[in-house]
Amino acid sequence: MKKQRKIVIAVSGLIIAVIIVFIIQNIVNTSKGGVCIEEGRIVNGSAPFTSLEVKEAMSELKSIFEKSYAGCSISDMWYTQTGGENYKTASDSKITLHTKIITGNKKIGKMNRNTTYNDWKWIFQKKDENGKWQLISDGYTP
Repeated sequence: MKKQRKIVIAVSGLIIAVIIVFIIQNIVNTSKGGVCIEEGRIVNGSAPFTSLEVKEAMSELKSIFEKSYAGCSISDMWYTQTGGENYKTASDSKITLHTKIITGNKKIGKMNRNTTYNDWKWIFQKKDENGKWQLISDGYTP
């Protein structure tokens, strides 16, 4: 009986430790000033783009956002094959990223202050397979 009690206590302790580690990782990976790329999601596969290409576009968006959207935050970022311009050729590619944005106390660009946008779209273009993603358009369609 005492051996079973010790096993139950040990297993319970292990479960609690795993839950605490999970909670801490979520806190550490959440950025209050912007977006944490690790939170970017790829929905419905990644065709026509590889996961690496999608992550590169997300990284470029993060860089742009941190420089130009002070006081705003991205609480979610994702890529899906539908809902935007997505095509890939050797000479020209376009990808659309989707974000949930929470704005701050001042108006920035097309975004109103103190507003949540649930699907703000960002279209990036690459002029060749080895090029860098460049932002060509962004906006919100409610």
